[in-house]
Amino acid sequence: MAPTPATETRLTLLRLVAIVAVSFGLTLITSTLEPALLGSKVIAIVPDRSADAAVFGVVTFSGLLIAIFAQPLIGAWSDRANTRLGRRLPFMQAGAVGVVVGLLLIVIADSIALLAAGLLLTQLGTNSVLASWQPIIAEGVPQAQRGLASGFKAGFELLAAIVGRLAAAELVSLQPEWGNAALYAAIAVPIAGLLLTLLVTIWAMGVDRSPPRSEAPPTIASALRQAFTVDARAHPAFGWWFANRALFWAGMIGSSVFLLFAARDVFGMSEAEAQRVIGRVTVALGVALGLVIMPAGWLADRIGRRPMVIVAGLMAAAGAALAVLNFNLILPVAILVGAGAGIYLSSSVALINDIVPKADAARYLGVANIATAGGSASARLGGGALISGLNSVSGSSVIGYQALYAVVAICFLLSAVVMALAPAARPTNSPSRARASATAAD
Repeated sequence: MAPTPATETRLTLLRLVAIVAVSFGLTLITSTLEPALLGSKVIAIVPDRSADAAVFGVVTFSGLLIAIFAQPLIGAWSDRANTRLGRRLPFMQAGAVGVVVGLLLIVIADSIALLAAGLLLTQLGTNSVLASWQPIIAEGVPQAQRGLASGFKAGFELLAAIVGRLAAAELVSLQPEWGNAALYAAIAVPIAGLLLTLLVTIWAMGVDRSPPRSEAPPTIASALRQAFTVDARAHPAFGWWFANRALFWAGMIGSSVFLLFAARDVFGMSEAEAQRVIGRVTVALGVALGLVIMPAGWLADRIGRRPMVIVAGLMAAAGAALAVLNFNLILPVAILVGAGAGIYLSSSVALINDIVPKADAARYLGVANIATAGGSASARLGGGALISGLNSVSGSSVIGYQALYAVVAICFLLSAVVMALAPAARPTNSPSRARASATAAD
């Protein structure tokens, strides 16, 4: 059946949910790794307690360097691939294999070098799946439903964050009784989640039957050059979205990724106790935030993406500022930052899918994710150094964390300012994918 223009066909809710289902599996991996699994491995390998936050930051920073280069490269290749399985599917399958092998290496790691190698392979696998899947919203979902699809995606990511952090925290904390079996059990959850949700998404996508691009797949050198080249005249909102994303993501990661160390250093908890407490607090927050994400996606389709992104930045900035005033207010801080993140996830994804050119959707979205990876990497590297450095110099267990949240609040505030100054996006429509468009409206 020939593709139907996206403006003429609305997808069923079942098809929308299935298209974005793999976001659950991908987030399940990251929420298992951080802070529970990687934090536990760093604490076990690094004998100097005063330096482990900095080492954790460096290790996770190195993993994100893969995302900065891999996503545009894999995205460009998948835009031009021509196989019997379509453009995207081979990269998704290869990525899933990489994830499984990488997680196994992390579990058996007995040195920082082997831990970093496992993380690099896991990141390469997840980014291969992500880079080849994320254009599907731009290619196969009508513009009028992208906010809703992004809301479902954000909902899956929230649910995965809850399930992953709770399961990983509970399982990793059983190491004194179970030994390494606890870590194998912890990685079994994201592996199963990724494989199952990937099958669902592949079913919803179908095989991409669109004509192959006339250009040959790019070389590594040419793809890396393209990764930093976008058509600013045709897509003026792209650069502003990029800056907003980098700032907001630096704030979001900085406010959350060191919580395991904060629970130990500031509140005096043991590692096992901190693992359990963080996992259970995540569940309580997740239930509350679930009430925010779907309405945010719905509103993004009606009042616009930009106002929602601005509100998200201001709300998160207010939450981070509370931690600077009194770090004991960490629970209301987490609620405000998390609510801002929930609103942001729905509206920001919808906005970038309006902006990117459909002919180069995977490559542009890969470039866009440099902002995500770059913001995250800077928060990990800078945040770990800031915490360990200030706490060591001051002799305090809390000054470094308060300084980090001051930087986080500034990042959130600047993200809102950038989006307020950004030009309006120029959304475009394009044909839906054949299988997606074959589904009748509800």
